[in-house]
Amino acid sequence: MKRMTAMRARLTGLALLGLAAIGLAGHASAQGVVDAARAALPEATRQSGTLKVATSLQWAPFDYASESGEPVGIDISLMQLLAAKLGLKAEFEDLKFPAIIPGVQAGRFDVGVNQFDVNDERRKIVGQLPYFNSGYGLLVRKGVTGIDVNNLCGKTLALTQGSAQIAIAEKLSAACVAASKPEIETTFYPDSADTYLAVANGRGDGFLTARAVGVYISKGNPKLELAPGALSGMNSISGIIVGKSNEGLYKALLLAMKSAIADGSYAAVLDKFGVADGALTLEQIEK
Repeated sequence: MKRMTAMRARLTGLALLGLAAIGLAGHASAQGVVDAARAALPEATRQSGTLKVATSLQWAPFDYASESGEPVGIDISLMQLLAAKLGLKAEFEDLKFPAIIPGVQAGRFDVGVNQFDVNDERRKIVGQLPYFNSGYGLLVRKGVTGIDVNNLCGKTLALTQGSAQIAIAEKLSAACVAASKPEIETTFYPDSADTYLAVANGRGDGFLTARAVGVYISKGNPKLELAPGALSGMNSISGIIVGKSNEGLYKALLLAMKSAIADGSYAAVLDKFGVADGALTLEQIEK
């Protein structure tokens, strides 16, 4: 799912508020080691005892810093879970987003996470193990009902200038017009915080956002909530970045994921962040 730099920065500013609201203060995993997964690890990784993870702690709720500065988030909890199943300790390094994939390619890190979309272009240069299905939802003012994210004709969307949601709104509005329905009105704000405020104050019917982000924001803002449902046909799959030639580690992670699906710990991680609907099936992960 395409992300904008301005939104990343703003979400970082909101991270501590959301952290307190969600009640996440660390994610110790008490997982047993999966022997087959550990056996599949490259010898050097197994002997090191650590899984070096590159991330960027500016993308809540996937990767961000707690009030005490510790890495937390969906990606962080999942990597701690998988590392435990491999008999390793996950060690995280906070990088700029563009440096993550090159860091894995150069062998400085074993894996990279930051809600990376799985796509053909990336899979030409790195391996990607799927783990999350991202979809768009609609943030609305608390208490407002009757808004369908898949029927926004005649509604007014509040949008952040330069955001990826603008193109989506334009596409949806064009479909309304083609169906002889009222177009979608739009209002624009300089950053995501101003957009949230506009919706909370009734200056717009809603704000299109990734559902996981919407859940996170609504938990930290009592004036907003995520409307039911997800936008049809606008989902994307996120994957863990692994070195293209590191087939042993990819296999080990896949076996660890299979174990996490089977014992429910994968679902528990997503449920903890209120995004259980983003879980993938084993078939989707093995693609």
